[in-house]
Amino acid sequence: MCISCGCGFLHDKHNNPNNITLDDLEKAAKSAGMSVEDAARNIANAVGLACEKK
Repeated sequence: MCISCGCGFLHDKHNNPNNITLDDLEKAAKSAGMSVEDAARNIANAVGLACEKK
């Protein structure tokens, strides 16, 4: 989705390159050698949200 706004459209940046999409998260995870889930968890933890690994 456009992770920035939570609209549910996975790959739509809404004509704004500053919005974050699932594609961006997948690229970041791949470049760090980790899963998308782990990358998302790290982002959530970085902004103070507690996310536990399942």
